[in-house]
Formats: sequence, structure tokens, C-alpha cells
Amino acid sequence: MRLAVAGGLITAAAIWMSAQFGLPNPEPQRPAPVRESPPSPATELAAAASKALEPIVSAAEVIVRRDDTLDGIFHRLALSIQDLSAVRSLPGVRRVLDTLRPGDVIRLTYLNGELRSLERRVSETQTLSVARDASGGFAAQIVTNEVQRRPAPVHGEIEASLFRTMSDLGESDALATQLAEVFRYDIDFAEELRSGDSFTVVVDKVYREGRFLHDGDILAAEFVNAGHTYRAVRYTTSDGNSDYYTPDGKSLRKEFLRAPLEFTRVSSGFGLRHHPILNRVRAHQGIDYAAPQGTPVRAAGDGRVRFRGVQGGYGNVIVLAHTSGIETLYGHLSRFAPGLGIGSHVQQGALIGYVGMTGLATGPHLHYEYRVNGVHRNPASIKSLPATPISPALRPDFDAKAQDLLVQLEAARSTPAAVR
Repeated sequence: MRLAVAGGLITAAAIWMSAQFGLPNPEPQRPAPVRESPPSPATELAAAASKALEPIVSAAEVIVRRDDTLDGIFHRLALSIQDLSAVRSLPGVRRVLDTLRPGDVIRLTYLNGELRSLERRVSETQTLSVARDASGGFAAQIVTNEVQRRPAPVHGEIEASLFRTMSDLGESDALATQLAEVFRYDIDFAEELRSGDSFTVVVDKVYREGRFLHDGDILAAEFVNAGHTYRAVRYTTSDGNSDYYTPDGKSLRKEFLRAPLEFTRVSSGFGLRHHPILNRVRAHQGIDYAAPQGTPVRAAGDGRVRFRGVQGGYGNVIVLAHTSGIETLYGHLSRFAPGLGIGSHVQQGALIGYVGMTGLATGPHLHYEYRVNGVHRNPASIKSLPATPISPALRPDFDAKAQDLLVQLEAARSTPAAVR
């Protein structure tokens, strides 16, 4: 204590003398740095040996195969079935976890047969994550995976088929199908495509973490068929309903589809023909669409099932009753859609059956008829009324968004394919 006080007085005196006589301030005494000696080789060897003895956690990425189950996957990896049971017992996990599809990916970490963590993507934007907690049990959470949507241009010219052109551009069959769906009320893609027809599309490309996942919705499209130009823009209302409209706000949706199945060919038209089985000329009161066995058949319009069963040479038949005395008939079906019975209400485009060759048929095809008050009409000649247009209240918002999409569509013509 006395030494400390004395040292303080000496320092104070030195500072006073410096101020009085212009002497430099004395620098305070600093303690000498403490130097740590490096660890000895023996210490480093002991630390390395301790780390080497730590248990190693294994990791596996399993791609789900046909008929795979979680029990089977755990058995293959020699993992604890008790752990699987504990994970399944977590609230809301069993239903999400046990619905496996071929191609799904499950990531697991484990130690000596004990599960440490499990991860499985359950949707495009959600991943189920299960981890062992400090108490030895398991905790689960749904992790949100953000996806990015980037509008991209696609432009092409038809040479042989829409699918072939899309493939040559590096685009997917799904995009070709979606484009045909947009214009299905105006263009029969089975019969009316011509070499030299062209299309332009602005489509959302969906990415996650910089990796392309799939094509999203078509935002705007143009199709030039036999010199006639059709245009469509996608519009979503505030309640989340989306549909396609012409640039002036008219709905592309109409009362009846041009054809009740996609990408097929007309094998026999409406009118007189030579029947291939009965070997005589008689009136053909519908259109035959040749298509592979099992091709889905869709309801041409909203209606109710009036008949479902076998009807003479038509084999398996469904008859739908629509408004204004209109009926449509679908014949030679191989089977009917599940849950469809007499009186069932169906929406336009709903699955009602599958192409077959039941009844008098030389090959798989769909026989399709259109009747008005019992009188047969040529389905190809029917001009359906359009659905409800954009309401006046939504028109300003629609016009602004449609104009932006049309600008993108115009620019897309100069870009041959989407950049991924």
C-alpha cells in the first residue's frame, strides 16, 4: 500500500515538473507481455487421439423406389424401428411422412443404428425436418423453401407437331400441353395445326436455390393458326381465381370444348360413310377420334350424367345432359372414371372415361356425338358462346396488367427459347 502511494507521488511530481519546465511527459510503465509456450508434441498427440475416438455420424440420401416403404428403408439401413415409431407418433407427421412416391428423396443421419435426423421435401415449398432433441426424443417442423419465378420468353414455328417444336426448343411436353389448354376452345390441335403456324409464350420458370424446377403458368400467349392470330393473357382476381382472356377482356372459355380429348386425330368425320364392320354405307352421326387405348376422355361442357353403361354397337357409353336441350355422347370407352354415376354433375374438362374399343370397333377410338333436342349436329360446326367477360369493376386493373403482358409478349417474339 505504501509503495503504491509513493509511486503515485513520484509520477505526479514528474508530470508537474514537465508542465513547469517543458520536459517531456514520462511514459507510464507497461507490464511485460506474457508469452504462452507452445503446446508440447505430447499434448497435440493426445488431442488428436481424443478427436479420432469421437463417434462418427453417418449420412444417407435415399431415392424412393417403386413399392418402397419407410419400414423397408429403415431395415435396409439397419436403423432403429423404435425410432421410426417415435417419429411417426409426432403430431401431423405420420400422414406427411408415409405418403411416398417414386423419385422422392429422404435424407437421414444416424449413429450406431440410432436416428439423428430425417428430412423429406413434402411439396415444392415445404420440407419436413425431424431431429433428435436434448432429451433423446424427436422434434419435427415444416421448413419453408422459397422458390423464385422468372418470366421467360418462348417462340417457335410448327413444322411437324407442337410437341416436336417444343422439344427442338429445349422445352417440356408439359409446356406444349399447357399451351394447347389455353387455346383449346379455338383451335383443335389434333386436326387444325398447319406447317408454318407459330406461337409465342411468356411463361413463369420456377427455380429453387438457383436450380430450375419446372415450368409454371403461361402468363401470355399468342398462336397463329392458318393465318388467324389468337392471343391470351392470364388474369387473377382478388379472390385467387385465374383464367385466360383476350386482350380486350373476353373470356377464352366457351360452353363446349372443340374436342373432348387432347392430341389425337379424326379417323371418321360426320356424315355418310362405309361402316368397316357392318360393310354398308350409313350415316355417321358423330366424329371418331383415333387415340391410344386408355387416353383420358373429358366432358366437353358442364352437365349431368344421363346414361352410363353399355349401348349396342357403341359399347361402353356415357351421355351427358347440358343446358338448352343439348346432349353429348362418348362411345367405345374402355372404362368409366371412378365415382361417376347416373345423375352425377360434371364440370367442363372433368375426366369421365378412357378411350377403348368396346362395341363395334376395329381399333381404339372415341365416338363423340352432339345432339340438340334429339337432333344430331356436326360437333365440328358448333360455335359455342363465350363465358362471362371481365367485369367493369375489374376492367382498369385488367387493362393495366394485360398491357404489361402484351409488351412482354411482343418482346418474346425476338427470343427463340427461354433461358434457364
